[in-house]
Amino acid sequence: MTVALDLFARRGYESTSVEQIAEAAHISRRTLFRYFPGKAAIAWGEFDEQIHLMLDYLDAVPDTVPLRDALADALVEFNTFPDSQTEVHRTRMRLLLEVDELQAHSTLVYADWRRAVADFVAHRRGETVEDLVPASTAHAALGIALSAYRLWVNEPGADQSRLHELLREGTQILA
Repeated sequence: MTVALDLFARRGYESTSVEQIAEAAHISRRTLFRYFPGKAAIAWGEFDEQIHLMLDYLDAVPDTVPLRDALADALVEFNTFPDSQTEVHRTRMRLLLEVDELQAHSTLVYADWRRAVADFVAHRRGETVEDLVPASTAHAALGIALSAYRLWVNEPGADQSRLHELLREGTQILA
């Protein structure tokens, strides 16, 4: 919800109420909560939908594609957005990386993301998601994505292709 992100960026996350967001979006508070279970979820947008798209993407990767390449491609695919949304996405990610309450909520959201990556790696290796390599690869891939975003949001004028470069460069540490 771009309206909420704009309010968070201008007024600060903590200083922006759900009522202010609903008013700016021209909807009722009740309607807002039909779409989002809480204020923190608003900043995340449709992340659940994106996880499902990533799962579909990973399911379609041929077994002949090396694991590192498949993960690099999946990170880029997952972190691709319309060029017109670059500044909105930069704002969203800056908030998610810097606001304490959103970071706490991120722990829950990232668990689903890590599970998707671990499932893919486990399947490829004939292991379970709890085994060392799938679990640690999922954590490493998340660390790569977060590190790339930290650099990207603080690099003035960096476009989406720069984010993709950072993601691909980071995946070089994966075996």
